[in-house]
Amino acid sequence: MAELKDEDEDSALWWPLDIEKSCAQWKESGKPPFVSLSPSPSWHTMAMKDLRYIYKMALVANILDLSKTADICLLWGDMRVLFQLATQYDFVAHTLAATSAQRLALTTKSHEAAEDAYHYRKQALHGLYRAMGCFSECNADAILAAALGCSYIMSDYRSLMALAGNISTVASRMKPWLKRSAFHRIFTYEPPYPEKEEQAASSPPEIEDVEHRFALVKKLLAEGIGSVNGLAFCFQGDRDLSAMLRQLRDVMRLVHERLGTDIPIEDQYRLIYPFTAWFVKSSAASYVSLSAKCPFLLVFLLHMYAVVVALAAALPQIDVPLFAKFRLRAILEICSILKKEPGFLCQRCGGFHAYEEVMAFPLSSVSVYQQIGRETGL
Repeated sequence: MAELKDEDEDSALWWPLDIEKSCAQWKESGKPPFVSLSPSPSWHTMAMKDLRYIYKMALVANILDLSKTADICLLWGDMRVLFQLATQYDFVAHTLAATSAQRLALTTKSHEAAEDAYHYRKQALHGLYRAMGCFSECNADAILAAALGCSYIMSDYRSLMALAGNISTVASRMKPWLKRSAFHRIFTYEPPYPEKEEQAASSPPEIEDVEHRFALVKKLLAEGIGSVNGLAFCFQGDRDLSAMLRQLRDVMRLVHERLGTDIPIEDQYRLIYPFTAWFVKSSAASYVSLSAKCPFLLVFLLHMYAVVVALAAALPQIDVPLFAKFRLRAILEICSILKKEPGFLCQRCGGFHAYEEVMAFPLSSVSVYQQIGRETGL
């Protein structure tokens, strides 16, 4: 990222002294304050504003890494790749800064941070599309990294739809060298689903059977509606999470009713858009609560991810590369945490919710997607 003069004198944003000192030392030495970032001469040339925003991203990455919850947070599970690429490609660094600024704008209501987010996103997309014009194995990972990162900060569903098309194109062109890609881990991820073999043995999926696929998805959506509806009642003490759960339920109902009809692709992206960037755009999102493995937050995320996976199975046009895989990985990671305990006592209904029951729909979404999802062949 080319260095620009910082306008600190006119800045209304106040950064903690510890961050200022760390970023100054980082810029001077080229050695980042976090192990998730590698030393590089490129850090010397970045503006202090850029480093501050990237510092915030690295701080979150460090918190998630230490608590072993990064894979629950979708792209955060591969954030080290983005940090490394940011030292070589300006548009990846701009993507990180845009994400950080957008989150800061949300949490502080800062107009300056919102403007920074807008400008960083504009720079990231400009650099991304320019790089796509000279696509090669050398810059493919950087292009994919920026495209995936920007997919969480797009301003509306139409821009997300356009970017999703680019992600599909890039992923398809990367197939000849996927094994050498920095994203090889997520591209080749296969859910270690314990019930998968038993289920396959008892009722082998007829993948080519359209009626079977329809029935499978219809049943999954119905199961999801019931599961999320019950959960919404128990989350009424949290206005934001309860509202999101009701929205998830209503979208599933709509898709369930219209399954088998022609839903325009624009409508598909309009339906899915609110659920694609919850951690960046929701004030209810908390990386600290996630790192503490808060049961209520984990149960909420488990269902939000499962709904998105179910919608990807129902609406194949939104099933772009890695869209579901990040969520499959997160679902099973959450389940591995929850199954260590029998359940939790609900403060709302006063009942005891067994995790085995709570995990039923999310695990069903994994099973169904494994049978009919577009990415099963990757």
